[in-house]
Amino acid sequence: METGRVRKNRYGQLLLAVAVFLLFFAVFLAGVQSVSAVSEEKEMENIENAVVQSAVFCYGTEGAYPESLAYLREHYGLQYDEDKYIVDYEIVGKNIRPQVRVFRLER
Repeated sequence: METGRVRKNRYGQLLLAVAVFLLFFAVFLAGVQSVSAVSEEKEMENIENAVVQSAVFCYGTEGAYPESLAYLREHYGLQYDEDKYIVDYEIVGKNIRPQVRVFRLER
């Protein structure tokens, strides 16, 4: 027959085990979110680089920077997830490289 003291000890051990599990789970989730944020930042940087490289290639080929992203998509195969990102393509002049910024759309 168990005494009250033994039951309390097992209950305490169970609570400690659950608390440790929840702590490890929280740390794991924080790590996953951190990796996800870094991955998303890298993806945005890759899109920006792809747009700039396409525009520079167009400039080298045609002698002027393209006037729109649509032109780069149509003639140079530029692709990115338009449901996930917005690309701000600001034309400064025909012989000045456009400014490119990538923004994440909210879900």
